Amino acid sequence: MTYTITPLIAEDAICARVRELAASIDRAMAGKPYILLLLLNGALPFAAMLEKHLKSRPAVKAVKISSYAGMRNSGSVAWEGDCGDFQPDVPVLVVDDVLDTGATLDEVCRELKRRGAKEVLTAVAVDKHCCRKVPFEADYVAFTQGNDFLVGFGMDLDGNYRELPYIGKVVMADTVENSD
Repeated sequence: MTYTITPLIAEDAICARVRELAASIDRAMAGKPYILLLLLNGALPFAAMLEKHLKSRPAVKAVKISSYAGMRNSGSVAWEGDCGDFQPDVPVLVVDDVLDTGATLDEVCRELKRRGAKEVLTAVAVDKHCCRKVPFEADYVAFTQGNDFLVGFGMDLDGNYRELPYIGKVVMADTVENSD
């Protein structure tokens, strides 16, 4: 399969928007303790940048969650590891790279509530609202995009391109072989 990556959102635009989100989160948390829960591996670049700009200092936890195989959503959410239990009086802010079908974040939020969290909020780098299969809205959204398959800033294609400092879309190349 041949494809190219077309940049959509530049690194400086990402930095500026994440700074704005951090300020909004700081205002909402108003100095109270909370937990920043990273969904690995995709959330790592977004969460690292977000945490850098937060004036509040949340406790940080992480858990590996996967729901993609290649460019397709597998339809199931796989948990690798354990993020422990949560206190009812400490809000949890779940950070993820992309919200598309809604199934992953919906399941994560339900599980956190089963584990004792009373207030669960979500922050995503990209909301692909047109792909929703489960009704779910993030509390904090950096960018909204269409149905393109995205890479960079934590989003990957089979483990590749997470390290790109920008967000790009994967464009499938039509390969035509000449038999001259």
